[in-house]
Amino acid sequence: ILLEFCYMKVIYCRDFGLDCNAKMKGNSADDVVNAAINHGVSMHGQNVKELQTPEKRAEIAEKIKEELPA
Repeated sequence: ILLEFCYMKVIYCRDFGLDCNAKMKGNSADDVVNAAINHGVSMHGQNVKELQTPEKRAEIAEKIKEELPA
């Protein structure tokens, strides 16, 4: 029997150099980037307009990893 695993896309706040254990996850890179931006704004006071630029979104997306769901 072949089992197909669905990997989740995840990003960790600590990967950005912050002392924070938050983990954002989603089914797509856009979901994870949006969650990371929302977390950065709501929990760390970052500027949403600065995080929404295409360059910054690409920088955030580079940190995405794939993991099996727990």
